[in-house]
Amino acid sequence: MEEENGDEFIIPRTEKENVDEFFIIPKIENPPICKCFLSDNSDLTQSVSEEIQIPERKEQVLSTVSRTENYLRERRIPELIRFLFTQVISHAPHKPLAFLEKLLDDCMLFRAGLGVAPVLYETRHLEAVIRSFDPGQRGWLSAGKVRRLYTTLGFTSEENHDDRIYCDELLNNLIRVQEQDLFQLLAAGISKPE
Repeated sequence: MEEENGDEFIIPRTEKENVDEFFIIPKIENPPICKCFLSDNSDLTQSVSEEIQIPERKEQVLSTVSRTENYLRERRIPELIRFLFTQVISHAPHKPLAFLEKLLDDCMLFRAGLGVAPVLYETRHLEAVIRSFDPGQRGWLSAGKVRRLYTTLGFTSEENHDDRIYCDELLNNLIRVQEQDLFQLLAAGISKPE
């Protein structure tokens, strides 16, 4: 269809022609190719197969860093520091250094088997957590709730949970697990006599 507009004729365009004109796509030449792809790769294979020489000083520093990381990991030092800071925050003592000194003494006595475990959660805390997981006061918890309870408290969970665990038994287990976890933390890195 041609329309007459004064002296000239306007030829209507198709929709495709309008779209093509609107989206002008520039013609791109092929990107330059890296010379390493064009070569026979002999230089590449030589550099990969050669052993990288690390200066002796840098090797010594890397070795020291690696040994330090292993030392801290084996003795669980970051976890011990976290435990100590958690105790300081939860007790909020007026003299934190004196509190830490006493706490470390208590930890050493517990590790030696001569003192009470300076655990974070007292029995009343554990009872309150158990009650919060048993709002109906049925006197038992399901295995799923027990797993969540262990996770909430940050304890290592025992995998052999029955379908129902009575609250008294669970309280005793939590006290025992908390003391075991603390003992393992305090005894980390100590070599056992053969």
